[in-house]
Amino acid sequence: MSDKEQFNFAKKIKGYGSYDGKLKSEYKSIERIVRVDDELCVKPKIITSLGEYIEFIGSLETSYEDPVFYRGQGNANFTINPTVLRINPENERLMIDSFTRRFSNEIYSCTNDMARLVLMQHYGLSTRALDISESPLAALYFACSPMKKFNKNREKELAEWGEIAIFRDPKKETEKKPDELKVISSATVSIGASTAFMERKFNLWKLGMEWKKDNNFMRDEKYIPLRDIVRRSVIVRVPQNNVRIKNQHGALIIVNANEVIRVGGDEKKALELTEYILKEDEPELSFMSLIEDSRWKKLLDKEKTWELEFRKIKPYSGENTHKIFDKDPFNLRRLFYRDKKGNQLVALIPPEAKKKIVDDLARFNITEDFIYPDMDNVANEINEQINK
Repeated sequence: MSDKEQFNFAKKIKGYGSYDGKLKSEYKSIERIVRVDDELCVKPKIITSLGEYIEFIGSLETSYEDPVFYRGQGNANFTINPTVLRINPENERLMIDSFTRRFSNEIYSCTNDMARLVLMQHYGLSTRALDISESPLAALYFACSPMKKFNKNREKELAEWGEIAIFRDPKKETEKKPDELKVISSATVSIGASTAFMERKFNLWKLGMEWKKDNNFMRDEKYIPLRDIVRRSVIVRVPQNNVRIKNQHGALIIVNANEVIRVGGDEKKALELTEYILKEDEPELSFMSLIEDSRWKKLLDKEKTWELEFRKIKPYSGENTHKIFDKDPFNLRRLFYRDKKGNQLVALIPPEAKKKIVDDLARFNITEDFIYPDMDNVANEINEQINK
């Protein structure tokens, strides 16, 4: 997807779109509630200093049991979308296979597919996992200072408005335990991660075989909630097993977005089934549920899970048959942090405020060599600090 397409989608979906020079002298006027559609209102908070940001963060309700997570982006015009799916879903399996061939010992030492994705994400491979952080200061750094080592468009990004999206588990008030905040061994997380290892087109049997490797062979893919395959996103607290994740207080959002393309031998019924799953009236709807339903049981053999086939969709492409995949492909909106009035809260940083904020963050040792404590990054930071 081109930059122009990204901007257009952000303007339509996020509600605050792209910014230009005309707004720089009057950006305070943006601090208003913007209605995106009937389902979501956005309340941007303009941040021009570290002090303003700390005050903003202090207004959020958070605890270890009910935490808030942050995602800093140097360009507010971009949608929140994993690069590997945005460019071409065909590439996901190709990239995983290529990385695995080169680092097979490291990959196969991981205990499950999610751990493999975490490792790949750590070394910069594009995956379906979205980086988030429990550290608001780390997120602010990401929004204000693109990494020098890998960012070819650093100067361009510095000239754009930064953004900090805020997430939390959307548990119901009547529930005591989080619903969408998962551990790495969660079955839902495992389903999303296992999908990454599938080809663009795959069937339930193949996904089940991959999924069982993460769990155990006593589990049956016939009982996988189809919602977890078709449209789902969950927050994952990953093991703090390296210095970078510890310093960043890193976590991930694992996403899934696929459509049904065949039900038994009937492709026409696939459209209807996808729409049925998307309604989410029955969150535990599974293959077993389908073969007990008069609408589907004539099409499916209860022993042949390969008769249910899926295809990875390209999020926000505008070419999807099911329009929800153009608007909210992963059901990610429900994870946005909202105020008591139901407005999505987001922090926006004007480009001219970025340098001062980065300088102030450095006073608290929030620098690139802290965020990325690899030896070459630390060496580069020393060079810049001493050879000014």
